Amino acid sequence: MLPIRLIETERDDFDGPIAELWRDDDFIGMVFWDGEAPIVQIYPDADGDVQDLDVRELQRLLDTAVQIIDPHAFDEDLTELRDAVAAAGEDFSDVHPATAELLSEFDERAVHRTEDGEGFFKRADAEAFITKCEELDLAVVEMEGFDLRDATLIPRPKLDLVVTPQTMMSWSEFRTYANVTCHDTLRGWPSRPSIVIAFVIQQPDAETIVA
Repeated sequence: MLPIRLIETERDDFDGPIAELWRDDDFIGMVFWDGEAPIVQIYPDADGDVQDLDVRELQRLLDTAVQIIDPHAFDEDLTELRDAVAAAGEDFSDVHPATAELLSEFDERAVHRTEDGEGFFKRADAEAFITKCEELDLAVVEMEGFDLRDATLIPRPKLDLVVTPQTMMSWSEFRTYANVTCHDTLRGWPSRPSIVIAFVIQQPDAETIVA
């Protein structure tokens, strides 16, 4: 049985976000806030038949969905998402000096890292990350947002930005353009504490680095 995906979206006839449930290309149902409580709607499959769902998987997804759609979900301080990942002693000798300085300052501020080393930052650190890139003559050229739930990253398809190179701009002009675009975009993303952001940066020599 294929796993169920949870996708956050918005609809004109709903005031808040909707959490949709999908299995591959098949729509399963959705979770929304009706003003007083979370509501889940499960639909028949494309042939009108009953859908079999794993109760444990569904419960986990519904718990996450409620956190997305409940406007009061984070009114109280919640447990820290997870301890920061330590990376003391990492060798940056072969890295561009500006990138080395950036990684040295922000490496331990990542709240999550994948097995291949990609870091994810909470909003305040993400904003500081972009600002530091501008100071160090680095450009943030890709930015992607996720929800982090119990060390699990949940993709948010609408929280994604790629800054296209502008051939008519000098490096300094493009760097500032990219960083300002990322700052402005980040301000428009959801402010719930579970949101974490990953970055790809570009150096003056045009090499890109996953932060």
